[in-house]
Amino acid sequence: MIESLKSIFLVVLIGTSLYQSFILASYSPPKIEPIQQSNYVQTETLGKQAELSDMLFPDQLIIHLGNQQHSVLYPNNYYYTRLLDNIKQRSFRGFRKTSMYLVNVNWEEVRTKQLGVEIRFRDGIPFTILQQLFRIEGEIPVENDKITKIWIYSKGTNDEVRAFFFTDSPGVGYEVIGADFTSKDVENFVAYGEPTNLYKTTNSGDYYLPLKPLSIPSYTFTYTQLTADQLKQSLFVDPGITRYLKERDGSEIYTDSKRGFQLNRDQRWVTYSDPVAPAVSKTEVLDDLLAGIKFINQHIGWDGKYMVSRTPQKQLLDNQTFMFRQYYDSLPIVTAQPEGFGTMKMQVQKGVISGFERSMVIPDLKSGQRRDSQLMSGEALEERLQYYKNRASIVSIFPAYRPLVTDKTLTLTSVWALEMRDGTYDFIE
Repeated sequence: MIESLKSIFLVVLIGTSLYQSFILASYSPPKIEPIQQSNYVQTETLGKQAELSDMLFPDQLIIHLGNQQHSVLYPNNYYYTRLLDNIKQRSFRGFRKTSMYLVNVNWEEVRTKQLGVEIRFRDGIPFTILQQLFRIEGEIPVENDKITKIWIYSKGTNDEVRAFFFTDSPGVGYEVIGADFTSKDVENFVAYGEPTNLYKTTNSGDYYLPLKPLSIPSYTFTYTQLTADQLKQSLFVDPGITRYLKERDGSEIYTDSKRGFQLNRDQRWVTYSDPVAPAVSKTEVLDDLLAGIKFINQHIGWDGKYMVSRTPQKQLLDNQTFMFRQYYDSLPIVTAQPEGFGTMKMQVQKGVISGFERSMVIPDLKSGQRRDSQLMSGEALEERLQYYKNRASIVSIFPAYRPLVTDKTLTLTSVWALEMRDGTYDFIE
């Protein structure tokens, strides 16, 4: 009897509780306060979006015309674009690793007497990324070496066409087993050369210098700078909880307790960091590169034309470091040190951007004032280099823009850039 009464009492309590819940839900809805926009701002980009295909192109196309004549084409040049598009329509299939010293090829003869094209990547591109530019079919070498140049050549009509991929390891390369080219194709490629603007080499093809001066204009632009508020809105989910700290050296640190960025106003430089747990497995270079480009697209944007200029040496467990170099017209923007205006350095780990560095300067490209200028011919440059104290350290010479940032303007001056063995640059105007 007592047990029955307990059961009835429990049922009554449950029913009463359900009834009260119904009354509260029907007549006393909870008060919901909207989140203030000032406390949550969606990320906004400050530049344009870009794809990997926009940033993947050779530094130079060198055309060997035979008879010790050569022509050099730079990005954005009409003939450069036409020739590169033609090569993209062909395919490379199968690779045989070889020593470039032992392979049965007289490279000096190929360079001076035979028709051909060199596709050059100054800092090298891994096979997996190069596949995004050219039709590389079948299995690629597992070593994923960096390719510094592709050389396609033919001895003449109806002769076999050969193609080789050179790597950043001295003497190590790959012969293409199935190149989709004919001798007629090579003749057509060579026709894009400019016989009125020839180049020569005096160092077995390490670099080529023009026989005549180059007419390359210089430019001056006004500019703005990235502000702390812009970066907070672009990089932080909730800018309203940002903390600020000023260092003794004058640099400023902003953090949302997870991510942070540092502004060095004297150098006009910003450094962003997002601590990431150490990776426990290998990461794919291509995947991390695509993740890095996507991150910039979503948060900062690209304030000009950039090239993927440097990629990680090998597949690593820790941060993958990428370097992007800005171009204007046909030439790269180069500073004395590897980092400076015109470069963006990025670290990516397992698809997460753990940091990047870049200039705060955003040039107004529409404000450009052009000034005609010339770069000296190769002969005059060689005479200057006879008295250059570090000549033995030069690994490459190429035309570039050297930036000068003042309080109000950015000037891009056309120069001969001298790349040194330690990764730094010097300049001759």
